[in-house]
Amino acid sequence: MQTMVYPLRPRAPFHFGVRGVGVEATALTARSDTLFSALCITLRELCDHAELERFVSQFPTRKDPNRDPPLLLSAGLPYAGDLRFYPRPLLPVPGLEDDPAEQKHQKKITLVSETIFRAWVSGGDVLQHYDRPDRRNLLHGERVWVTADERVVLTDRFLDEDTGQVRMWAVGDVPRVTVDRVSSGSSVYQAGRVRFAPGAGLYLLVVWRGDGWRDRFWDVLQVLGDAGIGGERSSGYGLFTPLEPQPVDLPDLGGADRWVTLSSCWPLPGQEGILGPGAAYRLENRRGWMDSPEGRNLRRKSVHMLEPGSVLRALTGQAVYGGLANVTPKIFDAHKVWRYGLALPVGYDRAQRGGDDE
Repeated sequence: MQTMVYPLRPRAPFHFGVRGVGVEATALTARSDTLFSALCITLRELCDHAELERFVSQFPTRKDPNRDPPLLLSAGLPYAGDLRFYPRPLLPVPGLEDDPAEQKHQKKITLVSETIFRAWVSGGDVLQHYDRPDRRNLLHGERVWVTADERVVLTDRFLDEDTGQVRMWAVGDVPRVTVDRVSSGSSVYQAGRVRFAPGAGLYLLVVWRGDGWRDRFWDVLQVLGDAGIGGERSSGYGLFTPLEPQPVDLPDLGGADRWVTLSSCWPLPGQEGILGPGAAYRLENRRGWMDSPEGRNLRRKSVHMLEPGSVLRALTGQAVYGGLANVTPKIFDAHKVWRYGLALPVGYDRAQRGGDDE
């Protein structure tokens, strides 16, 4: 599968909202629907509403499931130096399915290096990189899995001398002060942020199914870098510089009976079979506020989506999975509000073993 990688070099911290109270928490990665919304808003500002409608009208929806989208977009995933990280497939680590002593450790893993990801989805030996019993190849609180050679490279470049640990990014919160406009009274609150070390950042994967929008996408991405993505942009968060895209070959669906998604997925009617035997997935409730010149501060309808890393069944004759979900608020009728829910699938060719994948 020919895919383009778009690295985003951070110029400021990021805030990617998660469910919780206020803005105290932040995710490390940017969901694909967040990125798609930001791209659409920027496309409208750069061109006009008609151009945005022309772009969006090419994506499949519940009413028009057979549309052929011009692109498939991944979540915003982290990189460090030349090393890219992928969502951990939501199945037990191959070879550790029946090892209860390692269950609590492998469940912490959320990201794997590209080397491990490729071996995992293609049926290769991943346990050679696990490094038991010390688990030195599990970094960032055992949440990031790399090979021994990659650990050496990362240690040379991203070693935190204060802790003696590899630190490619930091997720935490910072104090903020808000001032009441009437009483001038102040109150302190915490705002979550993710800050990347120099040489680390986020990247996007885009599968181009046609070249009609490729140049426009690059123009929009450059403008978006100055506007910012995610929350807390009024505080200067979310700024980045897009770097030149590079091609990467990832396993396509081919004859595989399963696939792993690198984006949030909202299956359309008739695609329920992707949740069949051998699937492993998590649902997340996606919600938030809309941003449009015709209406702001309106809450979009919530929708449940399959998380990146979900392993799903392949359907005969199906090339595109998921679609745009209509999340238009009931009191808003100026235009439709959509949430991106198309999967970016990578073939999962590891053989099933009994009930291990249930």
